[in-house]
Amino acid sequence: MNQSRRNMLKMGGMTLALIPIVALAAKNDGIRTSMKYKDTPEGDKKCTDCNLFVPGASPTAPGGCKVFPNDTEISPNGYCIAWAKKA
Repeated sequence: MNQSRRNMLKMGGMTLALIPIVALAAKNDGIRTSMKYKDTPEGDKKCTDCNLFVPGASPTAPGGCKVFPNDTEISPNGYCIAWAKKA
């Protein structure tokens, strides 16, 4: 096996290994657009007060949302039309 083929196989293997990482880190842009998500509150409605929000590591850190699967970059001060007040 020559060196260029070996290098190509190594790069291909590394690329395949990175696909799941990139897929998990991706934002749900299509869902965000359809839900009219924005990083700022709508009046007194914000993600930290929403029943669907999954808090991050700290109160100011980005968290997740049950509406946006695998999206961990939801602003605590954000808003979307799925907002549902915490009980």
